[in-house]
Amino acid sequence: MALDLLNYLDKDNVVLKLKGKSKRAILSTFIDHLISVKKIEQSHKREILKFLTQREDMGSTAIGGGIALPHARLECVKDIILCIGLSTEGLEFESLDGEPVYIVVLLLSNQKEAGLHLKMLALLARILRDKYFVQNMKNHSQEEEVVAAIKKQQSLV
Repeated sequence: MALDLLNYLDKDNVVLKLKGKSKRAILSTFIDHLISVKKIEQSHKREILKFLTQREDMGSTAIGGGIALPHARLECVKDIILCIGLSTEGLEFESLDGEPVYIVVLLLSNQKEAGLHLKMLALLARILRDKYFVQNMKNHSQEEEVVAAIKKQQSLV
């Protein structure tokens, strides 16, 4: 059976008008959003932020083309959590190509889910490598539009 991002993504997992002056601030915004929609518990914020920032310290997850894919596998995460953030202005994320990031896709999974975690990252990279898709994504103004665009793009890869 093919992997379907929509099993892990709904409008509650979309952050529009993402802002932040640093990677840590951006990641913290994601975590706060996920807490507010009850996808993660407040008590896990520090642990998740620590793991994500440690991963970024090893090397930026901004892969170029306006995309960043921060990710972590943690014991406190029970199922795959996928969250997409859009920025119309662009974010400084130490991208490999030196360009601003417009789409940040956060992937969290349980430590035991290495295979699924890697498959999700690979699928996200395939979906997001289309520069026209990325250009159109950053212009969406409603969470439902973002989910619909991901659904359509996923059907094309």
